[in-house]
Amino acid sequence: MFDLPEHLAERCRLANSFQEPQGEGPVIVWLKSSLRTHENPALDAGRIIAERFARPLLVYQGIDERYPHANARHHNILFDAAVDMHYGCKQLGIDYALHIAREGHRPSVMKTFASQASLIITDLFPLPPWKNWVKRIAEIATCPVLEIDCHCVVPLTVFGKSMDRPFRYRDATKKLRKRRVGVSWTHPKVEQTLSWDFDLPFTPVDISQLTDSDKRLRLLHSCNIDMSIHPVWEQRGGERAALARWHDFLTNRLSGYARRRNNAADSEGVSRLSMAIHYGMISVMKIVREAHEVGTKAAEKFLDELLIFREHAWHHVYSKDEPYGIHNLPNWALDSWRDTSDDVRTTLLSEESFEVGNSPNHLWNLCQTSLYRHGELHNNLRMTWGKATPHWTSSVEDSLRMGQHLNDKFALDGRDPSSIAGIHWCHGLFDRAFFPPLPVMGVVRKRELETHQSRLDMDAYERHVTRLPYKQKRPFVIVGAGFAGARTAQILTNYGYDVLVLDKGTIPGGRSSTKRREAGAYNHGTDALEDEVFADTRINTMLQGTDVRCETRVTSVESMADYVLLEDEQGFTWEAEAVILTCPIPQLFSLISEHAPLEWEQHPYVSNWTLICTGSEPIPNELFNYSNASIELMRRGIDDSNSNVLIIQMANAWSKEHLELTRDEITDLILQEVRPIASAWFKGAHFHAHRWRFSRPINRPASIEKNRITFAGDAWAEPIGTIEAALRSAEVAALELIWKLHYAQQTKPISMQTTLF
Repeated sequence: MFDLPEHLAERCRLANSFQEPQGEGPVIVWLKSSLRTHENPALDAGRIIAERFARPLLVYQGIDERYPHANARHHNILFDAAVDMHYGCKQLGIDYALHIAREGHRPSVMKTFASQASLIITDLFPLPPWKNWVKRIAEIATCPVLEIDCHCVVPLTVFGKSMDRPFRYRDATKKLRKRRVGVSWTHPKVEQTLSWDFDLPFTPVDISQLTDSDKRLRLLHSCNIDMSIHPVWEQRGGERAALARWHDFLTNRLSGYARRRNNAADSEGVSRLSMAIHYGMISVMKIVREAHEVGTKAAEKFLDELLIFREHAWHHVYSKDEPYGIHNLPNWALDSWRDTSDDVRTTLLSEESFEVGNSPNHLWNLCQTSLYRHGELHNNLRMTWGKATPHWTSSVEDSLRMGQHLNDKFALDGRDPSSIAGIHWCHGLFDRAFFPPLPVMGVVRKRELETHQSRLDMDAYERHVTRLPYKQKRPFVIVGAGFAGARTAQILTNYGYDVLVLDKGTIPGGRSSTKRREAGAYNHGTDALEDEVFADTRINTMLQGTDVRCETRVTSVESMADYVLLEDEQGFTWEAEAVILTCPIPQLFSLISEHAPLEWEQHPYVSNWTLICTGSEPIPNELFNYSNASIELMRRGIDDSNSNVLIIQMANAWSKEHLELTRDEITDLILQEVRPIASAWFKGAHFHAHRWRFSRPINRPASIEKNRITFAGDAWAEPIGTIEAALRSAEVAALELIWKLHYAQQTKPISMQTTLF
């Protein structure tokens, strides 16, 4: 194919019908999952073809926001990889361009390339949505679209079948492996490729935006991704780090692999290369060749994991149109799950309980903590962890979905054929039946948590998975217990940090507040929730496990050299490692006035007076038909037709005109506004006026950089003034706080035995 050398040609498949380069456009090498310059079949093929047909060559990496579970953890690793791709291509004399989809930068890059290029080469990755993206581009392209397997020693294009058991895959591919294992990689002999001389359909990201930590953080902020999943701070992505880790393992730890590999408490007993292999930051062909040269039993066991179990999973997934589907389980397993579908599950966990490791079993919770905080889970424990979800979900479909969700959202090696095969193995794939049948699991192999725990050094494992990347001397203090403060506290607490929340109110709630009176409870906040869950119930759920101190009005916040000093109106002080302030902007100005922009003092807010009317009977429906320009809305205190609490919220213009009146004066004025609908219901009602001086911000404030101080709230994100904005800003603030503290620490340089660049 394209007269490529055999070791490359055998890895290729055409995604459309074009057989030769078309036109005079460039050769585009579109890298999605093979982010390296050494032993990269897609890159090598691009260099050879570009030289042969005298076409310019461009290596294109696009970091999209639409991949499953796009979050700050996965994005940060991709940023690392992009830095090394930039310098690696520069050394090879190849043009490289990086596009990061984000606010204001979301062009259809590959659609444009599909009409410009003479040939598109991309790394073959057999999972949706990536394979679907390639298919769509191939359909509209005016040139060949060539996919090349860069992940397997035995190419997917050579075998590409699903075998029901690993030993059958081993036997079926024995000759194919023997021809390739130990064979040196043939590097392309290319003198020089032509430079890119076309207009790009995007503005390439300058690599300095990724090498500078502050600029990188701003880039992350501009991406529409989940910011609550933090980077794994001790893990660096990219080609250089992957090669360094492999060199260390090969030199110092491979010899003990067979003996140490199953001990999850021994974190260095395995290579911990799965993330680098998943992203294609290191060549599996290189790893296999160099491990094969060692020739020991430990090396043989390591090769067995790579060449049999891993590649078995890849070939299986490659052969399936819908690799995630339950229909891929063997018939005996499907029959077993049907037989146990009505078995009693004594505990059903919510998605949130699964995510944060709040199950009935301590070992499982530690496993999930490892995934949640550190993005990895020891393979021996991952099998036991995956076989627990059927007991806490209502069906095998839910169990499969939850296992895949947890793995793909948090694991750095998630969204991978090995992940799919692993989760499906926990439900019977690549296995046989085990009799007699048991409750819930039926004849699917069991791996009991209690049995695994009995052979594991639990103290050592717990110390390992609960370690913190940043060691606090003082608590993180959050001022404000509304939605922003509660969500920030929840994130930081879930990551294991010491968090203290201070709030001036009698209960948490902020401006989305619930009151409880003898007549009942009601939500009188300015952002009414659409369901019957009270705002403070939702907020209190987020604050579980966090130290919260109400009726504490903070009056000053001052940055010191290595901590922040806070003082309340009683003169009590706190020393904080760092602070997140969630107050309305004018209140922020009063807290840090010496350092805040002057415009903060008068930052515009919608103001509202509300009148809470508590009657002795449910509210008549006809009251809600009344219209008055002075009244913004009338609603029930709770979303229930039997509610006896009426909330009358006055319009911003009316409220500002009467902002400084007393509650009694406001009560009389509002009752005059509703006099046309006065009924018997009002005669027996009790009234309480409440002023929301800072009901809702109108626009976003000017931002400032403040040592160890970060800001959150509904003024700091879009859509301004909403609960959604408050929650989004909280996720950004929690990440920013740890990000800045982490990068302020001295980081170790990456040491490598390589001449790569």
